[in-house]
Amino acid sequence: MPELPEVETIVRGLREQLLNLRFSKVEVELKKCLKDSPKNFTSSLEDRKILNVERRGKNIILRLSRGAALLIHLRMTGRLRLVPALTPPEKHTHVIFSFKNHPYQLRFVDQRQFGRLCLETNQAGGELDALADLGPEPFEIPAKEFVRITRLKHRAIKPLLLDQRFLAGVGNIYADEALHQAGINPRQQAFSLEEKNLLMLYHSLKRILKKAIDAGGSSVRTYVNASGSTGSFQKYLRVYGRKGKDCKTCGLSIVRDRVGGRSSFYCPCCQALRPG
Repeated sequence: MPELPEVETIVRGLREQLLNLRFSKVEVELKKCLKDSPKNFTSSLEDRKILNVERRGKNIILRLSRGAALLIHLRMTGRLRLVPALTPPEKHTHVIFSFKNHPYQLRFVDQRQFGRLCLETNQAGGELDALADLGPEPFEIPAKEFVRITRLKHRAIKPLLLDQRFLAGVGNIYADEALHQAGINPRQQAFSLEEKNLLMLYHSLKRILKKAIDAGGSSVRTYVNASGSTGSFQKYLRVYGRKGKDCKTCGLSIVRDRVGGRSSFYCPCCQALRPG
């Protein structure tokens, strides 16, 4: 699933290309990817202007004229492709957006069909009901607040980091990488961690996310940006996807385990589980 760096990369690319364009036509090939009916969805988008492209957590937000917003969550295999309108649709293309006086189309492609699109009306302050339960952004939460709310949780730290109500945008790749850099076992109970460990995790997470954004994200499976280019941060991953390979810090083999129902990659030496 594209995580914060991948979604941020897509958003920045789309922002350069889509601002001030107006929808001329929307074609829906797969009904299940919409929250609304295809008829309402397409008619509601007609002639709306794209005012901005934003990210919230792992969600892509197209702010539109007349007080609306188009939300797109790519989920497991969803992709947005900006291609010339004459390009034949690739397999698993489910929604096609055309624009007035513009030769390109924006296409939503999703092999596993988990991605979702919905149109919402902005609330006061630009808030959106669908995103009301999201936690703070990793780049916006103060360090002391991160430490405070983490130590209140009687949960293993890895699944806590993946909980979008706790922290928006973090996924499997960057949680594993940040925990390794901070020397924290993914099974460690959040409340048992000392302030110095949590501060190290806080700064490691922000540093890794920034580097991943600068590298255009991690292309470990199907991820490409809107122009079809891959990211390069996968070259710098130290634990994720490296089961059986040497830890780049101590040389011991990286292990893969299930923590909170999700795969976790870590070094049993550098990230030893501590009492408490």
